[in-house]
Amino acid sequence: MIHVCFGLHDADGRYSKFTGTTITSIFENTTAKVTAHILHDSTLTNDNRDKFSRLAQRYNQRVEFHNVEQLCSQEILFLIDKLADKIVLRFTIGAFYRLFIKKIFDFDKIIYLDSDIIVNLDIAELWQQDLKNYPLAAVPEMVATQNHMLKNKFILNAGIVKAENYFNSGVILFNLDKLDDNFFYNGVQFLLDNPQCASPDQDILNALFSENYLKLAQKFDSFVETEEIGNAPAAQKIYHYAGHKMGFDMTDTLKRLWLKYFSLSTWLDEGALNRLYEKFQAQDTEVKNLLISLTSALSGRKRAFVLVAEYLEPLKFVFDAKDSELFIIEKFKDSTQLIKTLKKSRSQKVFLAMLPNYPLLRDLLTAEGFVENRDFFDGTKFLSVAHGWRFDSYPFIKAL
Repeated sequence: MIHVCFGLHDADGRYSKFTGTTITSIFENTTAKVTAHILHDSTLTNDNRDKFSRLAQRYNQRVEFHNVEQLCSQEILFLIDKLADKIVLRFTIGAFYRLFIKKIFDFDKIIYLDSDIIVNLDIAELWQQDLKNYPLAAVPEMVATQNHMLKNKFILNAGIVKAENYFNSGVILFNLDKLDDNFFYNGVQFLLDNPQCASPDQDILNALFSENYLKLAQKFDSFVETEEIGNAPAAQKIYHYAGHKMGFDMTDTLKRLWLKYFSLSTWLDEGALNRLYEKFQAQDTEVKNLLISLTSALSGRKRAFVLVAEYLEPLKFVFDAKDSELFIIEKFKDSTQLIKTLKKSRSQKVFLAMLPNYPLLRDLLTAEGFVENRDFFDGTKFLSVAHGWRFDSYPFIKAL
């Protein structure tokens, strides 16, 4: 029997489908017997529990539910008491449930997976890795990202972990016999001593094990963001959709791969389709309201465009923009100079910002008293995808 576990905290009831899609991909690609263990709390709804159970029955596999609030009540109280501010502000408590595995399970080993994973190979390949005397096996993040790893992490800059040893914790094969009984408490203490850690659950594991783990091949934890840079075709790999890389884009092989397994899961039902329809309706309404707001804002004022050079051609094509209407970011020394210039024209102009990092400008303008959707707009929302609008379909995936 192969044992695979997941940590699940599902505040709005919409997260379980990601875990379910990962489990579907496992069941689809193996003939081995698998038990999926769900480490959950009171946020697991009866409907989602039923969908997990029906999914396992469909594939003649097993699913078991472990209520961590009951099984690990002391650990959770300790965690909340020590790290309450971080849990509220930066991550959900579910990220820590993998740290309870030593207390919950008495197997020799177990696989842990994040819920943004697609297992597009036989999970038995990972299960059969020889752990020897290592406490765990994982893929170094430098390998998982094909040398695109972010290196401005506190735990690296502080010299606590070497960059070449820093592993991604989304796919881990744990050797439970080699885990210290107190490794959860040791990990929490590490966070207390190093509150600057931005990836707390992952940094805990690296602080404890980065010098002593089995390094796995890239195929066992391959970052989709990196794979998409080279337009790599789908292969027999474990794909990690870190950073919400799922989406509706049928020209993208790996987005289609996630949709394939979701469509085979028990979460694709009339409720999911209705929520998707409601999301499209809401976006249509949002665009119409933006057009109404823009028309109103332009009464007595002229339009102007704040943009980066890459938007210049589509801007001139779609809006027939004139040079006199343009504020090209690259011509300004810094953001302070740009804001100062915009303030001078504030009463006469409405600004349409055509920027990849629109939120940054939005925050700067708001701090200076500008009002979004009155004094300035996200101009990219008025473009088509063909003309440069970076359509993010993940919110539609989330709505399913």
